[in-house]
Amino acid sequence: MPRQLLSRRTFLKTTAYAATGVALAACAPPGAPAGGAQAGGAAPAAETVEIVHFDRNIPQDLEFRKDLAARFTKENPKITVKVDVMPDDYAATLITRIASGTAGDCFRYGTHYGMANWALRGILYPLDDFVAKDGYDLSVYFKGAIDACKVEGKLYALPVNGHPGWSAIYYQPELFQAAGIDEPTDKWTYDDMTEAARKMTKGTDQYGLWVAPYYEATLTPMDAFGGWPMDDTGTKAMFSDEKTIAGVRWIHDVMQKDKVALPNPSFDSRVQLWSSGKVGMVLSGIWEGSYLGDATPKDKTMKVAPGPIGPSGHRGGFMGCNVFPVLQNSKHPYETWLWQKFICSKEVGIENVKKIGEPGLRTDVWEDQALIGDPVVKPHYDLLKIVKPMPVPANGRLSEIADPVTQIYSGIFLGQVSVEDGCAQIQEKLQAILDQPKPGA
Repeated sequence: MPRQLLSRRTFLKTTAYAATGVALAACAPPGAPAGGAQAGGAAPAAETVEIVHFDRNIPQDLEFRKDLAARFTKENPKITVKVDVMPDDYAATLITRIASGTAGDCFRYGTHYGMANWALRGILYPLDDFVAKDGYDLSVYFKGAIDACKVEGKLYALPVNGHPGWSAIYYQPELFQAAGIDEPTDKWTYDDMTEAARKMTKGTDQYGLWVAPYYEATLTPMDAFGGWPMDDTGTKAMFSDEKTIAGVRWIHDVMQKDKVALPNPSFDSRVQLWSSGKVGMVLSGIWEGSYLGDATPKDKTMKVAPGPIGPSGHRGGFMGCNVFPVLQNSKHPYETWLWQKFICSKEVGIENVKKIGEPGLRTDVWEDQALIGDPVVKPHYDLLKIVKPMPVPANGRLSEIADPVTQIYSGIFLGQVSVEDGCAQIQEKLQAILDQPKPGA
């Protein structure tokens, strides 16, 4: 199994650029970039260009990216890439950094953490002209991945790697055998999963299921039940819709009514339960191939099945893309674009699995023989072809949603607030966010 990776939940909670509301001053797009790339052109042949790439402070990410930087420079001798750690206050001080020239050229972010907010402020460099200039083929990517990287029709990033949400069932077959029940299949429904969890649960000594209580994770059952947080225009909250409420109710019920899942669990709790053989199934994403794979007890094994089918007739999920958008005031936007293309290549996309846990979001990566038969990767593939991007408000204020919604979820999943009352609170809170103007307006 790949090396164990640092918990993304832990990482996001300890960095300022996570899915939290970041109050940034309005920022008008600067003029044409100075230095090595004027009007989208490459630097003069005699000039050596340095790109500053900010990445999250996770050892295996930094090690891999530095290796890629050395390989990129070997192919492009006039361009070097300095991989640096994102400062803890990077997001909160980005405007100041831009003004002082210390923001770098690109930085690690996620379309599902509010990239639109940055794009609508004029902070990011649109890539459409570079795509046209190089005749770059965007059709090699999953459609949902490219859609997730666009804001108001403009492309602001390439999808480096990612996932279709919390989209698979990770399970220990030994616990199924002990309970005398059949293992999950690709025909399983939410009712099937819940019933199996009942048979494996032994009070608080062993849970049949682990389900995450966070905003982005709840999109999976919500979508499977036919609901969604907002309408297609990104202007109307949908937590008053019965299908959206049904998805939230299912999570509440497995935690409070059926008592087959740990109530309102922390992210790390799934590894703790899994490593001690005290949970039969974990409904989660492709990153678990490393997290749970490394934590599997010696007398147990890990297997993966596609996520269950909901009342809507399909499996739930969303397209989560990790990206490195180019800053508008980058002195070398075209060279940074070349770097983006390199780290989004098929070769690197396949390497991503062992190095950082998530494949690149190109179809030729997932269809490569190295991955197509991988039992840990394969269950996510079909969903990637149809899954929708993370719902993004028309005003771009996605990063302001997760924290207040998850806070209300806590009351629901701990049984302190009814599903109906909690969803009504979320409806009011979310609509208030959607009604705000675009950042900087």
